[in-house]
Amino acid sequence: MNDLIKSQLTKHAGVVAFFTTLSRIAGLARDMVTAHLFGANATMDAFNIAFTIPNTLRRFVAEGALTVAFIPVYTEVMKREGLDSAKRFYQSVLGLLLITLVILVILGVLGATGLVYAFASGFAKRPDQMELAVSLTRWMFVYVFFISLVALSMGALNSHKHFTTPAASPILLNLAMIGCAYGLHSYFQQPIYALAIGVVLGGILQLAVQLPTLARYGLLLKPSFQFHTKPIRKLLKVLFPSVFGVAIYQINLMVLRQLGSYLPAGQITCYSTADRLMQLALGIFAISIATATLPAMSEHTAEGSDDHQKLVQTWNFSTRLTNFITFPAAIGLCAIGLPIVSVLFFHGAYDWEATKLTAYATIAFAPGLITVAFSRTTVQAFYALQDMRTPVWIAALILVINLGLGIALMPYQVVGLALSLTLSSFIQTFLLIYFLRRKIGRLGAKSMLKSMLSQTLTAGFMGLIAYWICSFGDWTLGHSFKNMLLLGASLGASMLFYAGVNWVLKSEEALLVKQVLLSKLFKKS
Repeated sequence: MNDLIKSQLTKHAGVVAFFTTLSRIAGLARDMVTAHLFGANATMDAFNIAFTIPNTLRRFVAEGALTVAFIPVYTEVMKREGLDSAKRFYQSVLGLLLITLVILVILGVLGATGLVYAFASGFAKRPDQMELAVSLTRWMFVYVFFISLVALSMGALNSHKHFTTPAASPILLNLAMIGCAYGLHSYFQQPIYALAIGVVLGGILQLAVQLPTLARYGLLLKPSFQFHTKPIRKLLKVLFPSVFGVAIYQINLMVLRQLGSYLPAGQITCYSTADRLMQLALGIFAISIATATLPAMSEHTAEGSDDHQKLVQTWNFSTRLTNFITFPAAIGLCAIGLPIVSVLFFHGAYDWEATKLTAYATIAFAPGLITVAFSRTTVQAFYALQDMRTPVWIAALILVINLGLGIALMPYQVVGLALSLTLSSFIQTFLLIYFLRRKIGRLGAKSMLKSMLSQTLTAGFMGLIAYWICSFGDWTLGHSFKNMLLLGASLGASMLFYAGVNWVLKSEEALLVKQVLLSKLFKKS
């Protein structure tokens, strides 16, 4: 893998990471606002389940399944038959998606009660909470329509190496939810409906912002309903196992939500808040890099060579680049999880018990950052090879393991549920890497292990520094000036230490990140 390709890959990942960072910061602000206004209680649990349902289903039909199936086929058509053929394929996919979404939204609104039972049957013991969750689900289900079209746009634009607009658009969802929560909550007898309006508005805005960019690439096209073409047949062949694979992952989440619905009120909210803290780091780095590498790996596969050397090099490098960030993020969350949660969420309606529970769940989630990040790039390699079956059966096995662990650890409440997901993700990562090696040969284990050892040692010392600085705070005081100062000093000192050691050691990943950052800072145009 030459330096130019590495630099381009890092640059594309950097673009996604930059805008994803802004989006996650906006998401963090949204969570702080909702925690302050609504707290951790049965009402917020109902909203979290209702919001999870359309998010889960849009991953079935779009972001998690259609996008990963669409990019390799679209890239292959564009490379072998030209741009016009690729655009016709895109139009047919758009037509197919529109039909699917109209049917899905109608069924979702009509079947909202069954969906809530499928995700949180424990709510049946609390009829008011069940009724609220059903009503919120109906309000927000139209979000599936808009966000699924956004996901298809993302797949098309990413295939043309445009990552900016799709990565930036989620910011609008978070801003819409913050604006509606603050501006509209006093207008409803049940204030939580203001958040539901924010979700729908956010979906509309995310789609609207894609349109000018799609027009610039000549992709603002009318849908076609010609579904009997060879590329569509190939897409559907790849899509169905992909949907099943995504379904297994989403069923995993459903299982944990189901178990959580039988816990005391407010615990689903604590679980969701801890999960989003993990997703902050995961979304910024692991998903950003995976997003940038799928088109690159798909191009290597589309070249038609039986030699997978380029794909292996891309996988190896992107995984090491992901680990460069997720290792310190995981260790950092373990070291100072309570200070972070205390400063961010311990205010307003979010009490100390909810803060502690959220912090402990965050610490239980944290090691999974490493394994989930590994899994993202490895699954992308299978998708680039158009092998959807292997990740699917592995995910099915992990579902069973996760269910068993979740039940066994349920006495530890949401902390046990978080830990069950972390443990099962370690097993999933091992299996994915093992079978990828069997499929395409050596994966460059020597360079990978050397990089991991260096990152673990450096991140370990970094975590000790962060923990020591935070030990001087009283975290039962929440976001006091002293606590905010200590947390800021802890994060700053530990990040400078990690960056400095990697700079001294001349880490390849650190040097490439530095190169991209400097090129952005001093770019003339």
